[in-house]
This record gives sequence, C-alpha cells and structure tokens, in this order.
Amino acid sequence: MKAAIYARVSTEDQEKEGTSLESQTEACLKLASEKSYDVPQHLIFKETFSGLTMERPQLIKLRQNAKNGELDAIIIHTPDRLARVGEDILLLAKEFTLKGIKLLFVKEQWDDSITGKLVAFMLGWASEFEAAQIRERTMRGKREFLRRGLLPQGTGRGLYGYKWDKKEKKRVIQEFEARVVQRLFEMTAEGFDSYTVAKQLNDHEIPTKSGVKWHPLTVKRMVTNPAYIGLTFFGRTRRIHNNRGGKPRLECRPPEEWKLLPDVTPPIIGKELFDKAQKALQRPKLRTGKPLHDYLLTGYAVCGYCGSRLIGTCLNHHYRYYRCRGAYPTATRPQICHASYIKADVAENLVWERVREVLEKPEVILQEVQQRKQANDFTSLEQEIVQKERELENNINAEHRLINLLRQGEVDTDYVLDQISGIKRERKEIEERLSHLTKLQEENQSLENAEIKLDEFCSRVRYNLDYCSFEDKRLALDALAIKVKATRERIEIEGVVPLKFSPTEQTWA
Repeated sequence: MKAAIYARVSTEDQEKEGTSLESQTEACLKLASEKSYDVPQHLIFKETFSGLTMERPQLIKLRQNAKNGELDAIIIHTPDRLARVGEDILLLAKEFTLKGIKLLFVKEQWDDSITGKLVAFMLGWASEFEAAQIRERTMRGKREFLRRGLLPQGTGRGLYGYKWDKKEKKRVIQEFEARVVQRLFEMTAEGFDSYTVAKQLNDHEIPTKSGVKWHPLTVKRMVTNPAYIGLTFFGRTRRIHNNRGGKPRLECRPPEEWKLLPDVTPPIIGKELFDKAQKALQRPKLRTGKPLHDYLLTGYAVCGYCGSRLIGTCLNHHYRYYRCRGAYPTATRPQICHASYIKADVAENLVWERVREVLEKPEVILQEVQQRKQANDFTSLEQEIVQKERELENNINAEHRLINLLRQGEVDTDYVLDQISGIKRERKEIEERLSHLTKLQEENQSLENAEIKLDEFCSRVRYNLDYCSFEDKRLALDALAIKVKATRERIEIEGVVPLKFSPTEQTWA
C-alpha cells in the first residue's frame, strides 16, 4: 500500500518546539512503517506556510495526487499541521475519504463518524483560536518594544552589514560586511552605476546574506537606506491580507506614519558620504545625443525562442540588427538565449508591408473595430460584471453563514459540508465567468484605443502611405497593437484586429 506524508510549519521558530519539518517527517515515516505503508520520496510533501489558508503549494500537489487515485493513505503529524481552520480540516478529510484514502495522524486518532468529525472540527477551531491569540500577543509585544524605543524584530535575514542581537533587539556591525557596505557607497559616490557595482561584487565572489548573486536593485536599495547612517524607522510597510487566502502583500506607509527608533542601528558610513551617493544616483545619465539609427520594431518585437525583448544594435557603425536581450549576460544571470542576429531592414520591411496591406483601406479596419465593439456590447458587459461581482460576494457570505452554523454544532455535519462544497463549485464558475468578462472588457478598451489612434494616424498621413515618416509608422504599429515574434528564420505578426495579417508567418534565408 502506498502512502503520502504531509509536514508543515509556519515559522522557523517551530523547530525549537519539536515540530520541525524533519521531526514531523521522521514521526510520520515511523507510523507508516508500523502500518506497513510504502512512502516513495516524491510523496513526501514539506512546506513552510500558514495553515490558515488552503492555497499552499505543497498541499495543492498532495490534493492533486489524491485526486489522481495514487494514494491509499495520507499521514500527518497532527490535525493542525493539515490546517488551522476547523472547516478546512473537515473539507479535506471528506475529500480524501471520498477517494478511498485513509487519513492518519501521529498524535491524534479520530474516525469518520459524527463524533470523529466533531473532534476534528474542535481541534481545528482550537488551533485557529490559538493562532489568533498568538497574533494578538505578538502585536502586544511589538507595541511594548516600540514604547521602550526598541525595534520589535529583525526583518528577514537582517540588514547587510549587521548581525541581529535578539536579546538586546539591536543590530551589531559585522566587520567584513561593513567594509563591503563602505566600498559600495564609495563606488556609488564616485559615479559608478548600480549595475557596475553589482557586477564587481559578483566578479569578486562576495556573498550576499542569502547566498544569491548581487542584483543592481539590491545595491540601489542599500545605497538609499538611511539605516547605514544610524537612522532606523519602524512601520515603513504594512501587510495587507487577502480575504480569499494566499500570501499577504506589502504596502508602503506614508512617511508621517514611520516611527524613528534611536540607538538601534550603529552607523557604518558618515552622512557626508551618504549624501554624495544620493546626489550621484540623482545625476542624469550621460547621453550621446540622438541614436545613430532608428529601430522601428523596438518595443513591439520579442524573441521567437525565449520571449525576451528584441533590441536594436549596430555592427561596424553601419549594419543594423535586432538581437534578443537574453543573449546578453547581466550582473545577476548568464546568457540565457543563443538566438542569432536578425537583419533589421529585412524584419522592418516585412512587418511594414503586412501592416500597410491592412492600412490601404483604413475604413475597413475602423468598421471591423466598431463591429467587434458592438458584438462585445460594452454596456451589457459592465452590467454583467457588476452582477457577477455581487453574486461572488453573496456566495462568500453564504459560505460564512454555513461555517458559523457548523461551529455552533447544532446541524448535520455532512449536510453542511455538502452545501459548502456546492457553494465552492458555484464560486469557481462565477470566478471563471468574471475572468472571461474582464478580458472582454480589456479587449473593448484596446479596441477603443485602436479606433482613436487610427483616426489620428489617418489624419496625419492623409492616406498617403508612400511618405510615412518613422514616427508615422510607429503610430500605425501602436494603433493596431502590433506584436511581432521573430527569429532569423521566421517572423509572426499579430494585431488587435484579426485581419489577414493576424497571424502572418514568413520565412527567409
């Protein structure tokens, strides 16, 4: 018989409590051996994620394996490792039971009876309640640290150049990293851009905190961080939680809401060097004037192999080509594409000829645009989108009402779970329809833009396509929302209006 193991922690601190991923897995493997289950390596699912949401990558994989009928049992350390919400535990338990999969826990035992389901729900409710209490205690602790002028926590792996002192809630300078920070600010103040600084650090194999390569954006963020001159702010961002699950997103707070904490971060550099670096960052880049050559397809063309942007380049100051951006290594990655150069004249002439065929009769295009707009019926779209958004809100509220009934324990558990499953299926259909309507709405907006820009184009060129300037041609590409996918051997053209050039494929030697 084949079994899967699922282990989960929310934070690294749980390892100290004996619930690390390794200890959970070890205990589950022991139970599997006692029950004579075989556990292949690819069926051991481990992740660090909140149990308050069902949108967990490894849990999704586990459910997919269960759906495919590959499992006889699923072994978990405790019910709260599976989920921290009572109804989620019951939903998952029912889902696995319907597939004939036995759910086994190392520390808890319960069956599929009404009593067993009630026990499972109470365990989940207690776990959810505990999580809420932990959050409340954590926020209370943070407020107390702030009152005393201390930083509540070190973020992530900590600020480069420092080590986090958990006891004192302060940063301590790391000598080697501090020298790197000093050099980083000096190079920036001398006029080196972030790309050059990152490349030099990578070339000298100087490690970051996380061990990944230096990125220009990382360099820029460090150079603009006032913590390096001893200014520490708390509350610069806030977490925005998604009511429908998933990871929270970070949102920047306005500066007036930041709290300055003195004596938390010792300075590594002086204010004079910091100010010089800021001025150097604000200094405009040196320009060599107008580019030597124009490239018609810049911004409209991507590589047919890897999908990266095609950029114009000139060989021997005369021969124009397009080449995949992925063919050039950057400060953080090697060359990712080996596509050959594409002759600019060949590609541009071919694209313009196809576009010109369409523009010979612009009234046909405008008529097509108007017909498609009428087919989509913008007013009806808006009304249905509002209706579907209202249905989605009602669906979510209906689920919450059923969950509250389930918590009260005075209803038939199986009946409520069936109702919740039906509501979730209905919600999926609503969300799929809403997604489709939103895409149609975006398409309508594109058609609206195309109509406006085509009018502008026609008034500028006065239907004389033989004398279009470079700017006129770019306006035409923009009006038709042209997208080009090109290699040396082939070019494909698409536009907002599916006329005879959409798509067109051309091959040349």
